[in-house]
Amino acid sequence: MARKRSNKGRADLAEYRRKRDFERTSEPAGGDLPASESGRLFVVQKHAARQLHYDLRLELDGTLKSWALPRGPSLDPKQRPLAVLVEDHPIEYGAFEGIIPKGEYGGGTVMLWDHGRWESIGDPVEGFARGDLKFRLFGEKLAGAWALARMGPKAGEGGKNWLLIKKKDDASRSVQSFNVLAERPFSVLSGRTMEQIADDPEAVWTEGGSQPTGSGRKRNRVATGGLPARAPGLDPSQLDNARQAKLPDTLKPQLATRVPEAPHGDDWLHEIKLDGYRMMCRLTGGTARLLTRNGFDWTDRMPDVARAAESLPVDQAIIDGEVVILDARGISDFQALQNAFRGSRKAGFVYFVFDVPFAGGYDLRRSPLLERKRLLKELLDAAGPAARPVIQFCDHIVGKGPVVFQEAARSHLEGIISKRVGAAYESRRTDSWLKVKCIHRQDFVVGGFTLPAKSRSGIGALLLGLHDPGGRLVYRGRVGTGFTDASLEELAGVLEPLVRDTPPFVNPDADPEPRSVRWVEPQLVAEVEFIAWTDEGLVRHASFRGLRDDIDPADVGREVQLSRPRRRAGKVVKAPASPDDAFVAGVRISHPQRTVYPEDGVTKLDVARYYETIADRILPFVVKRPLSLVRCPLGLAGEAFYQRELGEGFPEKLRGLTVARGRKGSEDHAVLIDDAAGLIALAQMGVLEIHTWGCREDNLDRPDHLVFDLDPGPGIEWEHVVESARFVRDYLVKLDLKSFVKTSGGKGLHVVVPIARRSGWEEAKAFSKAIADDLVRIAPMNFVATMAKSQRQFRIFIDYLRNQLGSTSIAPYSTRALTGATVSTPLSWQELSAKLPPRELNVRTVPARLTRQRQDPWEGFRSTRQSITAAMKRSLGIKG
Repeated sequence: MARKRSNKGRADLAEYRRKRDFERTSEPAGGDLPASESGRLFVVQKHAARQLHYDLRLELDGTLKSWALPRGPSLDPKQRPLAVLVEDHPIEYGAFEGIIPKGEYGGGTVMLWDHGRWESIGDPVEGFARGDLKFRLFGEKLAGAWALARMGPKAGEGGKNWLLIKKKDDASRSVQSFNVLAERPFSVLSGRTMEQIADDPEAVWTEGGSQPTGSGRKRNRVATGGLPARAPGLDPSQLDNARQAKLPDTLKPQLATRVPEAPHGDDWLHEIKLDGYRMMCRLTGGTARLLTRNGFDWTDRMPDVARAAESLPVDQAIIDGEVVILDARGISDFQALQNAFRGSRKAGFVYFVFDVPFAGGYDLRRSPLLERKRLLKELLDAAGPAARPVIQFCDHIVGKGPVVFQEAARSHLEGIISKRVGAAYESRRTDSWLKVKCIHRQDFVVGGFTLPAKSRSGIGALLLGLHDPGGRLVYRGRVGTGFTDASLEELAGVLEPLVRDTPPFVNPDADPEPRSVRWVEPQLVAEVEFIAWTDEGLVRHASFRGLRDDIDPADVGREVQLSRPRRRAGKVVKAPASPDDAFVAGVRISHPQRTVYPEDGVTKLDVARYYETIADRILPFVVKRPLSLVRCPLGLAGEAFYQRELGEGFPEKLRGLTVARGRKGSEDHAVLIDDAAGLIALAQMGVLEIHTWGCREDNLDRPDHLVFDLDPGPGIEWEHVVESARFVRDYLVKLDLKSFVKTSGGKGLHVVVPIARRSGWEEAKAFSKAIADDLVRIAPMNFVATMAKSQRQFRIFIDYLRNQLGSTSIAPYSTRALTGATVSTPLSWQELSAKLPPRELNVRTVPARLTRQRQDPWEGFRSTRQSITAAMKRSLGIKG
């Protein structure tokens, strides 16, 4: 049964309706859709009307509260873009992407730039009314805590000018490091650009209703991999985010991360994985240079490719691609390529190009990938026969990743490369480029060889090794097949000058017959194809593909494959354990040597062992309690995101929790653990922060503690935070409440008050708010109870809003996703001191600290019996 809108929601659409003549426009008048499923829909629409702007819309009381953002949203807390309050819009507007007819109010192109769910911090109706609306966003591009703060009205403004403020948290990013508008320009609905939407005649909103023409459909030219329709006319300056720049002498290529299966969705494009040499072509002044991934100049080895590149109609450029030789089936053949380079052949090479990070005096690395590929295709088309067939465009398909991979496997190809359509170009290995292999194939360092047997000449087999994270060369098996008579003789000649007396491997005894081996200097790299890894970490059924001259042996290690759950008959299939994995408390830790805190040298295994060491301290605070998690699968150097809902492929030691909230059927989600194995499973998932609800699983309606987060504003030193925490402790003592203190793991402190489970959430929130307000009244120059940054200079913000259902605070002894590998550490009031800065409490120091302590700093926390009493409420002026 559809939920009805409130009368207030209908009344709020009066201004929206007044501005529109519904006999001339088919925009929805409102009232045709119930509230969204969550009751807290949020959307951001990019709107090219008279002026380009963004519209932020938050579902509240049956309509979409709307603000126009002339500069768009920003993840940078230092930027506070203007947000102009406009008329409420109907829920139907949240699904629209297309064109409002010219001449109508707001006529122009509309993109659904982001969408998701929002949750309020505090009462949203009260917050909106007083001009201080705080909330969290859970979108595809925007996330974390935010505030909309109304500015003081000037004459004629009527209080419509607000500021959109990103709160500093793990979702915030400086605009210098990540400009979300530039890096994520595509529609979350269709993957299109504004130009593609504008070029679609079917996208005009002429039929009205909840599904306007063009809304919600994927365009064929995008879904089938066609390039965007509107061309920049070979003008690189027209690409989004193009910047004038000097052409660099060299550029390191972007590398792909290996994953077990192709990603889904139309925000990915997919290319065939080529089996050749990666080559960067630098064009300047009509001359082309061909550079390997390590910067070696191979132009003289491929003069035909260089001449073809010089025919491209661009004066300056860097083009990224792969040089191959094609077999009779048109498939790249690395053995043939390797033979060609070792012989005298200098023709027959094909250069497949797939990116152009620089062109025509412009740096295009921040431009969306799909736009860069469009420009590259135009360059090749303009060159015509002069470039073909030596240079060919590496085509792609947008979406349908699993289908593309299946076709690649059926055609006996090596695999596919999947790339985000809006990705920037980065000279490093990233997760915006992924490689999915149909078979196992990777590079190995050659550390020795065996002598030939029987009628074989040259050599018998090559001994293979890989560097571990510590830089040691580890034996990984032998390869004795895949050679030709010519390659065997050639290898013998190349290896003989490299012979040495001692093995280069740290584990030479892992080879079954080390006495029959001749060891060599580890200076050669071989590409090898194989069926699988053995339990001992050796290659199984390996076949030699060729030597590689374009890779530095020191860079060769085992390819890291990001884990993604695989499905079989509807069930999640666990990936088999790798010989490189470690076990902590019986839980498998994959990629244990991955550095998750790069500046501190702390690995994933270090984090797991930290939790194993302090398990008896942290478990009472996290077991059978709803948790929200901050995951960093690749460590601080990679993406960080909140995880509230149990996902597919999660360890069996984790449980999920769903809690219904409110009258509109909204839900909260959380993760639960039951024991130490569950705790270690969190570390295995890359969890770097564990946030807890203020209640336990068996009684979600009754909190068992209150948290006062003391967050220092600008100008506040650690010494001041310490004294302020003691002031709060003394204040609580006068209310007859015992409190405990811990570091937040950042710059602040948490004062925690255990309470008996007698009060509900409304009473807990009202009580904690009254305390915060009273502290501000007593010490207004020291405390502030509002998030407004303008009021926090030289003051400490008392955040009491963690004391409501679904809100969280960092768990005692949890790590933080911050440089320094800091820990939210419980302290006794006696040891709280300005001489003990938070940065000294981290994963390396806390276990030793606990060993030295004779008494738990929070001794008595769980046995403390105290409640919110009527007398306490009266003293704070709380009625009822």
